[in-house]
Amino acid sequence: MIELAENYKMIKFGLYYIQFDIQYDRDSFTSFDHLQKVTNEMPLTVESSLGIHPLVAFIYSSESSTDFPFIDTTRLVQRAIINIQTPNLIKKTRRMSNLQQLALGLEEFQSTQKENVFEKSVISRNDHRGDYETGMCAVATWLSCSDRIRNYPDELKIRLLQSIWFIWGRLERVAMTARMRSKNLCDKSQFVVSKNSLIHFDNMKSDISHLTNHTFEEMRFFFTPKELYYDELIWEIMEVQPDDVELTFIMSIICFHVAGTHFGGETQEEMERLQDVLADDLHEHYTKNYKTKYSLRLKQLMRIKENFLKLRNIRLEKYSIGGLFDLFNMNFSNPEFFWVPPQKYV
Repeated sequence: MIELAENYKMIKFGLYYIQFDIQYDRDSFTSFDHLQKVTNEMPLTVESSLGIHPLVAFIYSSESSTDFPFIDTTRLVQRAIINIQTPNLIKKTRRMSNLQQLALGLEEFQSTQKENVFEKSVISRNDHRGDYETGMCAVATWLSCSDRIRNYPDELKIRLLQSIWFIWGRLERVAMTARMRSKNLCDKSQFVVSKNSLIHFDNMKSDISHLTNHTFEEMRFFFTPKELYYDELIWEIMEVQPDDVELTFIMSIICFHVAGTHFGGETQEEMERLQDVLADDLHEHYTKNYKTKYSLRLKQLMRIKENFLKLRNIRLEKYSIGGLFDLFNMNFSNPEFFWVPPQKYV
């Protein structure tokens, strides 16, 4: 059982939804038997991009276009949990620190990125679904690269997965966009949303009909592209030009900070210890690469962290407004995997 640190607001974050709820001793994920009982009582229309066994399915209880679908992520969550419990056999050529292991895992994930990508004018529902599937499974595999994380109890692994998968995925795309811009492979108003495609901030549209009854244009206050994709952070990363180990460090401490402050207690204590381990690993990385005077460099990395959290707070404030007016779909099978902590936790 996962006991959340205190009552919390669930706030829509891009693909996420807003839900105001009080949760005590909630199961770490909804049981499949319970989900089947709920859905079997409904006349269903199922949309899937993955055939007969989708990882994510949109299930409609009627043909009305004004009804929110039930978004079944049960199979996706099960797949991601399997991934995080399965050691990722990264190719180690020497003894590696936990930070180096995570850096190699990030490098492996990004190795499939194409340099010649096409521009999408509309992000479809299938694209959103693909973001769920890619993001959650990728971060589960990435976490399993670390010797220390592999030795965590399953409950803690699942907590990490719940709390960081979307943040990690967004940070990874921000970093990839910074790299592509630095190589002149995309321009200053474009964002690399996947290994194959990018969007232009000024003319992109998004099908969010499974998330709200309002159009993307009507929801611009909540989905301003440059805010949604952290354009300010992209420029900061381009200025600092972190290497793979530094990039992994900054992504890790952001994610583990958010996870720890959300759950509190023993989880927060372990996340602080993990961040200390990674800081020691970064120190070793610097000294081995003859960067003994790296205080300025470290300040630049920490500034990226603080800027991300500041920008995220701005978004949370907006989503809290949307929650007051019930603007977003709350019907997810695994709500604990689709939340953003309240502002006080960030």
